[in-house]
Amino acid sequence: MESIKSLSNGYKSIIYTLSVLLFSCNGDVYKYWELSKFRLDKNALKDGEEIKILYTSRGPDYNKDLKYYIHIVAVSQETGDTVNILTFSDNGFKMEDGDKVFNYFDENNHITKIGHSLEKIDSIEHVDDIEKIQNPKINKVARDPRYDDIADNNYPTVIGTIGIMTNTQNN
Repeated sequence: MESIKSLSNGYKSIIYTLSVLLFSCNGDVYKYWELSKFRLDKNALKDGEEIKILYTSRGPDYNKDLKYYIHIVAVSQETGDTVNILTFSDNGFKMEDGDKVFNYFDENNHITKIGHSLEKIDSIEHVDDIEKIQNPKINKVARDPRYDDIADNNYPTVIGTIGIMTNTQNN
């Protein structure tokens, strides 16, 4: 009977330890930088320019309320320059995406404007309506302090979104 009691106490200890680990792995690791920390340079990347991603801060949640930017560090495939990209969407990047080539879409691109205002998508009746969309004013950038060695840099910074352009021409 004594061994069953000690086994029960052992399970309690394991459950307690797993609970502490589980609850410590939530979004609490994230901190924020002010937007002013970044060296904004609208000419650091061209609209549609190909990039490869080195790092993404992701965020503590899906950022559906657009409360912060997600920080991406990328390399231009055209110039070889390293740049920061601040975007609103996590894009669900995975480790294997580091080998993929993406396109950068600047803050005035229709893709970026639509992405920033998905809740208003029903009010867009004509393509000209997209021009009227104002990008939200976001003043903080999500950061994961565990990766400050790459994220805390002085690279030029652009605001926009990331995607993949495909050729849809019919032969």
